[in-house]
Amino acid sequence: MRIGKFKSLFCIEKLMILSIIATERKRGNSVLASKYIAKKLGEELEIINLAKKEIKPCKACYQCLYGKDCKIEDDVEKILQKIGVADRVIIVSPVYWLSAVGKLKAFLDRCFMAIRYYEMFKGKRCIVLTPHGFDDLVGWASATHLVLARILGLDVLANIELRSALPGEVFTDGETIKKLDMAVNILKKGERVVMDSQCPVCMSAIFRVRNGKLECPICGTLLTQNLEVIEKGERFSQKWVVEHFSVELIELKERYREIKEELKKAVDELGV
Repeated sequence: MRIGKFKSLFCIEKLMILSIIATERKRGNSVLASKYIAKKLGEELEIINLAKKEIKPCKACYQCLYGKDCKIEDDVEKILQKIGVADRVIIVSPVYWLSAVGKLKAFLDRCFMAIRYYEMFKGKRCIVLTPHGFDDLVGWASATHLVLARILGLDVLANIELRSALPGEVFTDGETIKKLDMAVNILKKGERVVMDSQCPVCMSAIFRVRNGKLECPICGTLLTQNLEVIEKGERFSQKWVVEHFSVELIELKERYREIKEELKKAVDELGV
């Protein structure tokens, strides 16, 4: 636990949970689930609602990868700073059309900026929750939520999908309440829990078929039909994220500078 900077050494601050949501509903299931978990843990809660934040599109200039400040003026930097001071993080947002909602994806697209905060974020306990209304329309939203958590370097302990569509429904389904209590215990103990039908490496529930085997599109792990690991993937691991941002993307940018005129000529010749 943290000791208050300007307080007596005998005055211990509560841990602070930061919940990242993206919903217009003031008392939607994402908000209610966050409050339930914080109350059960007896911890302070701050909610960042991306739906209420100004998040402009990334310009893909890569200046942030060179240690420069982002030229876009909006709320993204403030959001990243909030994550930096949190003790634990919950990423919880609903599913509308199979995928993550727009504002959450917009924030993810801007997370090239997160590399400068990576050491600050790394290892913070995180739970990913995905409320949805229909079991057959869950889609791949939780996978997008997972990518956000891993790009930020958070220590993802569980990826839990919650059946709850109508505001407050998160508390009326016995199975969903059990999952919320599971999330509480996971955050409290810091234990990693892989749910049924999830990748044992990164917890994704989405797979591709490659040469008769399953491939996780997030971490790249190759699996049997029974989800046994054949070859472990490292994509979106902490080591991979640092190398990708600090080396591969910069090399890509330098490569573009070298062949910029060649690419321009190819486009001009096609007259498009």
